[in-house]
Amino acid sequence: MLELQRPDTLVERVVSAIRGEIDSGRLAAQARLPTEQQLAEQLNVSRSVVREAVAQLKADGVLIARRGLGSYISQTPSGTVFRFPSGQGRSPDLVQMFEVRLWIETQAASIAAQRRDEADLTRMRTALKIMQDKRSEFDVAAAADVEFHRAIAEASKNDYFVAFHDFLRGQLAAARKTAWENSAAHSVGGSADAIREHAALLQAIADGDRLAAAACAESHLRASAQRLQLDLPTTE
Repeated sequence: MLELQRPDTLVERVVSAIRGEIDSGRLAAQARLPTEQQLAEQLNVSRSVVREAVAQLKADGVLIARRGLGSYISQTPSGTVFRFPSGQGRSPDLVQMFEVRLWIETQAASIAAQRRDEADLTRMRTALKIMQDKRSEFDVAAAADVEFHRAIAEASKNDYFVAFHDFLRGQLAAARKTAWENSAAHSVGGSADAIREHAALLQAIADGDRLAAAACAESHLRASAQRLQLDLPTTE
C-alpha cells in the first residue's frame, strides 16, 4: 500500500509516493501504474491532485501514456528532466544554488580560458557593452548578464554544461534581476562593481589565463551573492 511521507504540497506528496514505489522496485520499468481512481483512494487525495502529479511525472519522463491502456513506468524510471528539490513547499535554496554555480562556473571559466575562440570573446564583449550602456534598465542588463555567462558556457565547448546553464538560468532569473537592482541601489556608480567583475573575468579568459579566470569567476559569484545578502560557505 502506498503511503505519504512528508508534509509537502499534495501534488508533491503524490509525486514522491509514486517515485518511492519506483525506487523500491515495487513499480518496475514498463509496469502499469494504478489507475487514477486507485491512486486517489490509496493516497486519500482527489483525482485532480493525482492527475496533476501524473502529468508532472510524464513531463519528467518517468511515466509514459499508452492510448487506451493508461500510464506506464517508462524505460528510464529515474526520469529525463532535472528538478531542484523543493521539499515541504519551499522554493529552491538560493545559497545552495549559488554554491553549485560557484563550483561549476569557476571550472567552466577556467576551461573557457583554454578553449575560447574569437567568436566567443565577441559575444562576451557585446554582452558586457550592453550591461554598461543599459545598466539602469534592469531587465535589459540582467538579460545581458545571462548572455555573458552563456557565452562562457559555450566557450567551454561542452554541450552538457551549456544545457545545465540554461536550466539554472531559468531558476535564477529573478535573483539575477534583484542582484542588479541591489547593486544599483547600494553601490557607488550604480552597477559599476558588477560590470568591473565581468570585465575582469572577460580579460582573464581573453588572456587564456585559466587560474585568473577561475579566481575572477569565484570573486564575481561571491560578490553577486552578497548583493542578494547571501552568505556563501567558504571552500577553505
